[in-house]
Amino acid sequence: MRSLRQRRSVAAPLATSGPPRERGEEVYAAALRLFMEKGYHATSMQDIAAAVGLYKGSLYHYIGSKEDLLVQVFERAMGSLLADVEQIVADTSLRAAHQLRMILRAHVTAVAHNREALTVYLHEFRALANDSLNDVRAQRQRYRELVATIVERGVQLGEFAVGDVDIATLGVLGMCNWVAQWYRPGGRLGPDAIADRFADMLLDGLYFAPNTSSPRVSPNDRISVDE
Repeated sequence: MRSLRQRRSVAAPLATSGPPRERGEEVYAAALRLFMEKGYHATSMQDIAAAVGLYKGSLYHYIGSKEDLLVQVFERAMGSLLADVEQIVADTSLRAAHQLRMILRAHVTAVAHNREALTVYLHEFRALANDSLNDVRAQRQRYRELVATIVERGVQLGEFAVGDVDIATLGVLGMCNWVAQWYRPGGRLGPDAIADRFADMLLDGLYFAPNTSSPRVSPNDRISVDE
């Protein structure tokens, strides 16, 4: 017996309905789902057209190319998160520990709310070509630099005892990004609770890193994002 997706793929395309913006969102959602399920290279324009009930040629009323859809995924996956973290880092009235906790919350929440987009972003960014790929690489590097700025600031202010800022930064990013692999809505912990568990573990390690003479902050001086 054919699956629903298989049956739909061979059915006659539906007539275009709804405003162009709404229809464009349907095309985006279908492409995102297919990129997640099959991968970018294995997904064809015909697959996307069949998923939304359009003829292949009709897709070009809403998109310029398949790569345009992938660029949209990346923009939605990281655009708002990068802007949020830029604001957090810019507020130097906050302690570094507070800033790091806020970044963790922003990142984990972004993953939880856009899990499919973040998964595609992490797995498929190399599928882009030329300028688009360079833009994504620059975006990824900028985000890494922002997190590293906070870790380094914590060291300079005596809040963190970190022997290797780069490794600590990669650890933060890896922990947050991996949430996309296992997070499910309605699970035991929500995004904020997960981020706070991460922050507690990370800050313990940053405060009490072994084999370093960097100054430390007393556990009694720690703050939470709610303070």
